[in-house]
Amino acid sequence: MNITTPTTHASTKLPVMVYIHGGSFLFGGANKGVFDCVNFVTHAANRHTPIVAVNFNYRVGLGGFLASSTIKADLKRDGFEGVGNFGLYDQQVALHWVNRYIASFGGDSGNVTIYGESAGGMSVSHQIAAKSPAPFHRAIAMSGHLNTIPTWTLSHHEKRYCALLKYLHIDPDSPSALDQLRNVPQDVVSRATIHVEGIFNATGNPCDDGVFHAVTPSFNAISSPASWLKGYMVGDTLDEGMIFYESFCEDSFSTIRAGIASRVGVDAADTILELYGVTPDLPKDELVKRMEDMAGDAAFKAHNWVAAHRSDIPQTFGYHFDQACAHESSFRGLAYHALDLLYLFLNFDEHMTQGQRELVRTMANHFIDFAHGKDPWPRVSNGASWIRYGQNDIHKVVTEAEDERVRKYSRMQKIMDMGIYQEFTLAIDDISGKRHRMGTFEWKPDQAGYVARDMEVLDGVQYDVRPVLGGEVRAGETVAA
Repeated sequence: MNITTPTTHASTKLPVMVYIHGGSFLFGGANKGVFDCVNFVTHAANRHTPIVAVNFNYRVGLGGFLASSTIKADLKRDGFEGVGNFGLYDQQVALHWVNRYIASFGGDSGNVTIYGESAGGMSVSHQIAAKSPAPFHRAIAMSGHLNTIPTWTLSHHEKRYCALLKYLHIDPDSPSALDQLRNVPQDVVSRATIHVEGIFNATGNPCDDGVFHAVTPSFNAISSPASWLKGYMVGDTLDEGMIFYESFCEDSFSTIRAGIASRVGVDAADTILELYGVTPDLPKDELVKRMEDMAGDAAFKAHNWVAAHRSDIPQTFGYHFDQACAHESSFRGLAYHALDLLYLFLNFDEHMTQGQRELVRTMANHFIDFAHGKDPWPRVSNGASWIRYGQNDIHKVVTEAEDERVRKYSRMQKIMDMGIYQEFTLAIDDISGKRHRMGTFEWKPDQAGYVARDMEVLDGVQYDVRPVLGGEVRAGETVAA
């Protein structure tokens, strides 16, 4: 856990902002430079709206979200309910710690804002939806909502668990299978992930165990946060779907059509493809771009839109981040997934123009004001208003009617009116996550010899096996911070 405080009197009680990092519930951590809060806290103090900032690590990947009936039974023998949401419970432990001890650092335990991006935004949403929520008072979900990464049933998780055991040469039916798994080196288990999933951009998935969540998460079940929440904010970037670029490059019109039809039927699939202009004669690059648009809606934007309008919290706000990347990067020209973090934490000033630095401070000011209980811009209930950051270094409050040309809310609404949006989101998750590959081991990434070495480790041969998962998902980590 990292705690950043301004220089204040010992008796001061300041708003607390607790950041939850992202990383597809698979990787990431609180100690990345992009999340350093010194500049953020210093800026808040200089404008006389001081805060205490906190961020922390939690279990991710198989250590944070592996679930099976065997693990559930093992937990039950130790007196615990539920299974598979270890990472989410870690977050609750951190929030309870903040509630108990943050006063010693000048923080107000009665005014805690949780915020996070990508899987961090999803985590915020899971904590809001928890049956027994940890203590916090305001929440910001950035580029991730409750169902961006689907919550799986225990039976679905069982397939992953068995596939992992088989990959590690452990008999899933053995009474000692779980003990054998515990004896496998952590590095080997971590590297097994992409082989089991069959894709580099794999995910961890929360479990619908009937214990953690008050209601089974689904798009159709999106509802208002409980009335104890004092403030609620959701937001997204214009080009969220670019994180699925590599996956969609593997697809063709026919595989996409078949994948969507498997969930919603052929007629509905053809209607959806028509709405997004996805046709058999598209050049590959244009097919991928239009699928990115579709996935951006299905995994991110539609969830935020619905959540903002179903919220009964008076202080409900929405933002869109449309500011394109202008620094040297393979993502130059895109308002890519996680770019807003470079604008929020004030850690990228040396690479920005004066106009960009002004937008940075505007966004930081808005988030800080929200934590102080202020209205940073008009509420969603005020004429369906959202703030738009960018393009061209400007920010502007826009109504949904004014923003229809960019956001295409009506397109999302047409699919919702068909009564299939939940199935549509799952279809896009199937395609973008190549879920059909899980446990087939048909996908063979270049592992530079690590597979052979891992197998020898399992056979008792000693090797210096170094963790490489961070390197394997390095491209994803860049954008899914």
